[in-house]
Amino acid sequence: MNEDRSGIFATLPDNFFSPLASPNRVHYAALLGIFWRTFQEFPRGVERSVLMSRFAEYFSLCREQVADEELDLGEEEEAQDEGLSIEPTRAQAARFLRNLIAAGWMANEDLEDYTRMVNLTAWSRPFYEALARTEEGRSTEYESHIVAIYSLLCSDAAEENGHYAVLNAHESTVALNDSLKVLLQGIKDHYERLTPVSEEGSIALLLHHHYDLYAADILDGAYKRLKTSDNLSRYRPRILKRVQELRLNDEWLTVSAGKYARTARMSLEEARDRIKIMLQEIRDVLKGLDPLLAEIDRRNMQYARVSAERIQLLLAPDSSIAGRLSRIARGIAETPELAAAFSHHLYRVSTLSPESRFRRWQKEAIEADFSDASQVDLAEFERIEAELRERLERQLNPERVGAWLDGHGGEAGPLAASSLLDDTLASWVSLLHAVSYAESRPESFGYSVAMEKGKRIQIGEYDLPDLLLRRKK
Repeated sequence: MNEDRSGIFATLPDNFFSPLASPNRVHYAALLGIFWRTFQEFPRGVERSVLMSRFAEYFSLCREQVADEELDLGEEEEAQDEGLSIEPTRAQAARFLRNLIAAGWMANEDLEDYTRMVNLTAWSRPFYEALARTEEGRSTEYESHIVAIYSLLCSDAAEENGHYAVLNAHESTVALNDSLKVLLQGIKDHYERLTPVSEEGSIALLLHHHYDLYAADILDGAYKRLKTSDNLSRYRPRILKRVQELRLNDEWLTVSAGKYARTARMSLEEARDRIKIMLQEIRDVLKGLDPLLAEIDRRNMQYARVSAERIQLLLAPDSSIAGRLSRIARGIAETPELAAAFSHHLYRVSTLSPESRFRRWQKEAIEADFSDASQVDLAEFERIEAELRERLERQLNPERVGAWLDGHGGEAGPLAASSLLDDTLASWVSLLHAVSYAESRPESFGYSVAMEKGKRIQIGEYDLPDLLLRRKK
């Protein structure tokens, strides 16, 4: 019966993923890595004897760890071709090699001199590359992507072979965006591991996770290069300008679309639209990087803050409210006498039901008789209220500090700190507030602050630089 096959399974063999789904998938993946590295050492394929030796060497180190499985995709008669099947490690290597060949990961080739070679299959190459990147740890790269985009679009080659330049620049743009998303996800994964790590209560484990794992995977491996490199800020405006020029250049679009139509076997209009869409996607991705970069910075600061708080909590449990409550609860639970004398009780709720809800309208009426009634002194309340109002009226804010500076002639010209200070403490407090508001609220506060180098003043017991406060126009 003919089956309607589409997608990747129209190309891949039916049992292509069987080795990686078997009980020995770890060993099959390791053997694929060995073959991939060996394949790169030779100009054309790998001699079967060489590959068998590499496989046998692997099984000599971990033969006891290989699980028994029923998977045997190869032909039985091929086992006799090895000639060395009496050795257990080579027999095992031959069986695994037969299964990989039968699954479509490799292919046999006999040369004219009867040398037996093992080669890659056309459809398996992308999977080898993916396995290699996963095994070795894919290093997140940014600079090469943005430099490649700039070199492709802003060079003379883009004028002559615009379709190739746009195709490769679009691929590099997607890779740049993907690498940033991978970095963001990596920070999130490390952040989610903090909770189970901190629950173990080991400061050494938290420090190892922060300074060894997180620093190696995120900070040293990606984040520092992202923050210290200026290639993104330098090249992005030029690339965006160049993309806009190419999108508006009808002559260039016509020539590039014609070349692209011939190579991709599509109509001229379809090729033209495709090039314009790729240019637009390059522009949109580069313009949309700022929110992604801001989220990466936020996640990194969040991880650093939470990690430091967890370490501090283990070092000094009383340094936070949560730590104090946890210590109080633990002390009550571990001391029966204290728990019995405690007026409130802590319960573990195993289930929630409708009866668990507190209903105000069903609460019992409580009749209380307070024999010791406190005497209310209205005069004392009025005195406290008057003190509070006076304190609020004296409280400094940006408007009052600005009015204080205006009263000293701030609208007429710059005010030196020496002219604002006297022997009273209030003048010092007002000056400190003025300098603080000028530095922390430059957009809303009406004065700016400057400092004259080398010039200092001394009034009473205080020594400070002679600051200048200027009224903003």
